[in-house]
Amino acid sequence: MVKLRPLQRQDSKLSVHWRNDPEIRDNILSTPFPVSEALEDNWVENVLLDQSNSRIILGIETLVQQKLIGFIYLKNIDWISRVTWFGIMIGEKNYQGKGMAREAMQILFNYAFSRINLRKICLEVGAFNSRAIKLYETLGFKQEGRLDKQIFLNNEYHDLILMSIFNNEFAS
Repeated sequence: MVKLRPLQRQDSKLSVHWRNDPEIRDNILSTPFPVSEALEDNWVENVLLDQSNSRIILGIETLVQQKLIGFIYLKNIDWISRVTWFGIMIGEKNYQGKGMAREAMQILFNYAFSRINLRKICLEVGAFNSRAIKLYETLGFKQEGRLDKQIFLNNEYHDLILMSIFNNEFAS
């Protein structure tokens, strides 16, 4: 259903709309400030020029239509401890809840554990995002911690859940 591919400069024309959608922005715990086209162009350009080897950011594209529907990433890769932080965004709402995120995660995690020899993937998710938590748990993520009233969204504080999965717990 999906494939992962490197970002392309033109991706910012679509992703700027995702990052300004309040529902998507809140679910991915992004900045509450508006994102301009210039700012998004700059972000994509920085990803394309990044040679730090500390992050992998890929587009999620449908196989048939070859349509960009979101992003998936590993960031703050610690090559000594073999640990990284994970994030995903399905920005095209009509593709949410259809198994696209799960498939993209399976592809990326297989790569992370088998090809680049990472041993642990961590993530942060708002406690209110039950759909994402359920998805993470079905892939083998376990809760490692909870930060009470850590994030402020929509005029209230919410808990932040820390989850992780080890390479020997991931069943592709």
